[in-house]
Amino acid sequence: MIGAYYHKSLANVDKTTALMNLFPAFRSTLGELCSITRRELLSGDELIHWRTKETSAFQTVLSARQLKSVQNMTYAAISSWRENLADKVRKLITGSDLPDERKTVLYRINARHAWWSKDIVMPWIIDENGELVYCTEKDAQIAENTGNRAVKRLAVSAEDLSMARTLAKQAQKHCRFPNLRKVDTLIVDSIVAKPTKGEKAFWNGRIGWWVKVATLNKRHPVNVPLEVNPYFERKFQTATLQGVVQLTLVRDSHGQPSNIAISLVAKTPDAETRSSGKELAIDFGVRHALFATNEGQLLGQKMTLRLAELDAILTPYTAKLQKAGISLKSDPYYRQLQKRIRDYVTNEIGRLLNRIAARDGEMAVAALVVEKLDFRGGGLSRQMNRLVTRAGRGVLKARLAAITAKYGIAVTGVPSPWTSCECSGCTYTHKLNRKGVNFHCRFCGLKLHADVNAARVILSRRSRQTPDRTDPRTRKYTLQLLDRRHRQRWNLPVEEAVPGVAGAGGQLVARLAER
Repeated sequence: MIGAYYHKSLANVDKTTALMNLFPAFRSTLGELCSITRRELLSGDELIHWRTKETSAFQTVLSARQLKSVQNMTYAAISSWRENLADKVRKLITGSDLPDERKTVLYRINARHAWWSKDIVMPWIIDENGELVYCTEKDAQIAENTGNRAVKRLAVSAEDLSMARTLAKQAQKHCRFPNLRKVDTLIVDSIVAKPTKGEKAFWNGRIGWWVKVATLNKRHPVNVPLEVNPYFERKFQTATLQGVVQLTLVRDSHGQPSNIAISLVAKTPDAETRSSGKELAIDFGVRHALFATNEGQLLGQKMTLRLAELDAILTPYTAKLQKAGISLKSDPYYRQLQKRIRDYVTNEIGRLLNRIAARDGEMAVAALVVEKLDFRGGGLSRQMNRLVTRAGRGVLKARLAAITAKYGIAVTGVPSPWTSCECSGCTYTHKLNRKGVNFHCRFCGLKLHADVNAARVILSRRSRQTPDRTDPRTRKYTLQLLDRRHRQRWNLPVEEAVPGVAGAGGQLVARLAER
């Protein structure tokens, strides 16, 4: 597991100013490089990693070593963006009504990230029936070398290339190209910022590390002292530094740069997968509690109350700023309040997941089953819901990935549609089964806390697979599937009507009563 460990800088004013001066130069170069790379991608060119300072199409005050760090940052950001975009495009292809043959071609274009390529030639293997079968370039080469199968390479049609561009354009509405002109964190290589362990005791042992950073003033680097981070020192016993350092711009309450924080990046061995323990399902939501488990526990109930208190401050203050025509981002108190909410959500999620992971004995957890992230915030304002969702989704993804590496707990995601309306006892699904915090099944009469019932449904979907459709009709499709399964389980007539449609639930209960 690779992590960045925050260290407070103890540098004097001159050293801090020299580090702050790096940010405008890095940001400008990052922005220029991103713009050039974007134009190249849209022209159908490959993603370029390295450019020398002499061949760069822009002027920069950065040294060759610093430019290398900029290139690494740009390449990492755009590579991550391309993977996210490919995921969005894949979902659009899956949810479309296109023929399977055309879907296959689009899937392969998407896998190559070749949405804007001018022409593509793809290999196909001719099977025993004379039909074309999908294969990778590696499979095609093996087939050609062995001579067991005939390989045919066909050019992708202009219509399919145009469709790929259209899908990528649609996906970019939800997956924006990275803008690195305003970054507050720089990831620099060890040739720019080199950390060394403090061997001597300075300031009564307060300094644990020194980082030598190359500044804009050539041949005049600065040595930055870092305050001891006890948590990192414990981790460092089994960790190895990764050759990069993070420089983060720290802002004061008015949003102005005030200091520089430095994070050392280290890799620690992943924990072994737990061989004993129980499966635990959790339902996410902030309506009544942050987490609800299939065992009936409601974790993070105080968070709901605290968010309601913060919402009561945020909503009227936002309205006041908007009425006065003041930009929200320009107001220091508004930014501070938003940061306060995001930090609170982040800390609560981490605290509760660590609490679950720390269980031992009969309560030990070996695997977590979660719904594919759906962070709900009923009872809060629309703005607070957006804020919690943005903070919650990213933190949950990171924390769930970390809990596997840190504790060896396996995490499985299951589709989320209708988990709150499906009965964990009889599997009957109806939108009227749930009313707020109460769940009352209209078929079997089960009464349960709604979030606990949802967690039990999530656990049942671990072994009972439900297709994860992504087109606009996903909820209706899933509802039809759940209704069909329920009718088959209870030997009821399989009809076109599904729960949620007027009259269907009442007819179903009436038929059961007649039996």
